[in-house]
Amino acid sequence: DGAHGVENGKAIGHVTSTYFSPTLKRSIAMALINGGRARFGEVIEISTAKNKTARAAICDPVFYDKKGERQDV
Repeated sequence: DGAHGVENGKAIGHVTSTYFSPTLKRSIAMALINGGRARFGEVIEISTAKNKTARAAICDPVFYDKKGERQDV
């Protein structure tokens, strides 16, 4: 939480929350990124500890089971 999205060495937003998804078996995060909705599909860099970065895809907040089909299992 609190890591910055960076582009060309400048902060373009920040991570607001992170969680490990047992369904997806990977980490997921929510972030506020400048122009976020217009940037769906882009991959950006997120700063991490020790001057490293991680790649993150900007996607719709509802990215899993968008039609709600799993609710009626």
